[in-house]
Amino acid sequence: MTSSAWSVRAARERSHTDRHRDLLDAAARVFTARGYAETTVAAITAEAGVARATLYVYFASKEEIFHALAVRVRDGFLAAQEPGLIGDDPRKTLRATIDAFAVAARDAGPLLWMIDERGVIDPALAGLATEIAERPIRRFARWIERQRQAAAISPVAEPRVVAETIGYALARGALERRDADATAWDGYLRGVYTIAETLLGMTGVRP
Repeated sequence: MTSSAWSVRAARERSHTDRHRDLLDAAARVFTARGYAETTVAAITAEAGVARATLYVYFASKEEIFHALAVRVRDGFLAAQEPGLIGDDPRKTLRATIDAFAVAARDAGPLLWMIDERGVIDPALAGLATEIAERPIRRFARWIERQRQAAAISPVAEPRVVAETIGYALARGALERRDADATAWDGYLRGVYTIAETLLGMTGVRP
């Protein structure tokens, strides 16, 4: 194994370091601003304020950086769909999940579209794109079904349909409000709460 290969392997083992996160943050900003084709390793290192040699300790190429970003986006959406962490109150769990999912979509921004586009020619990214789109919805649908079986809610349609309606609309709405101020953002989320609680048939629905 070459020395550069050893460096990349060691970098993967240190993937939770501050420097690794800083490089991914810088890469996300550059990809978002320039798009995939116009992004270069030089632009990423300039944004991060590091030498190329430093970046290559952690990533072997632009493609590998983007793949790591796609994994981070996937993980962010999955983390947003972790119901059951707020006790037994389904309304609190729903609202916390909506908040987290909206922030994940807003923060991912144009990276979501890039992941889809690159997935056409990159099977690994295609798999991640499918996970980003499907796994959170499946988790949400399972949570709705559990709540329905517990008679805590009375959804207006099958859990999968309700999960898709809320999840897909929320992802798009959050993306379109990436530049909204705090007041507009909070107002949007309150509207989503009301719609979601109505679709889920929660008693005593209130804005």
